[in-house]
Amino acid sequence: MRAEFDWLVETEGGLAAARQQHSDATANRAFLAAAGGLAGSVLLIVVFAGYLTRAMVRPLRLAAAMAGRLAGGDLGARLPERGPGEIGVLERSFNTMAGSLQDSRAELAASRARIVAAADQARRRIERDLHDGIQQRLVSLALELRGVEATAPPELRARLADFAGELADATNDLRELSRGIHPAILSEGGLPPALRALARRSPVPVELDLDIPVRPPEQVEVAAYYVVAEALTNTAKHARATVARVDVRARDGGLHLSVNDDGVGGAAAGHGSGLVGLTDRVQAVGGTVSIISPAGEGTVLEVDLPAPG
Repeated sequence: MRAEFDWLVETEGGLAAARQQHSDATANRAFLAAAGGLAGSVLLIVVFAGYLTRAMVRPLRLAAAMAGRLAGGDLGARLPERGPGEIGVLERSFNTMAGSLQDSRAELAASRARIVAAADQARRRIERDLHDGIQQRLVSLALELRGVEATAPPELRARLADFAGELADATNDLRELSRGIHPAILSEGGLPPALRALARRSPVPVELDLDIPVRPPEQVEVAAYYVVAEALTNTAKHARATVARVDVRARDGGLHLSVNDDGVGGAAAGHGSGLVGLTDRVQAVGGTVSIISPAGEGTVLEVDLPAPG
């Protein structure tokens, strides 16, 4: 009886151990399955996050970066059109907008250049009309008056001399007006003699350094003349300078200009100094303007005028 009871106890112990092993194995399998499921879920989340980053976040970041470049003036920026769905629509819309802005800027620049060229042609035409018409007529009248004065009675000669002097003054005024509209010396002799004439007429002494071995294109030459003329006018009016230096050099078919003075500085475009019009003229021919003018340290104006494209 005791032996049978011991056998029963041993058998139950073995069965309990087997059940425990089976339970442990089942628990291990469940743990492994749970760990695998968790790892799979994490992997799926990572893959999905990567997909979202590649498909949405990165294109949106590129779009934001492109918007910043457009705002900074880089109208050649474009987005790769690889995004799915609405992202692709956004990319194509951005590229279309950038292309439209680029075309509009190019047309605006061409329009400004045409306006400046037309204004310069009108200036030359008015200058020729004044020189060949009214000015020549006044010179002829002055000569005739001098002839009449030589044969007039003594009591009329003083009065005729006064008239002749007034007529000569009017002729000189007209000549100055004509020169301001468009200097004949620029058309006939080119930029170096025209700049030397500007320097001679400047109230502020001017030091010239010119290196222009070949006559530049007309629109570059005219723009350079008016840049220097405006800069010297500003120097005389506002800078309280003792000397101005003008450096003009040929560069790749265009010109590089530098005008600086030892005046009070503080010049800036938009403050009524005439620099706005100067900047507009330079940009109309595709050039660039740089102004360095710290207070009390004079002004340096740097201008690059490229060759016409």
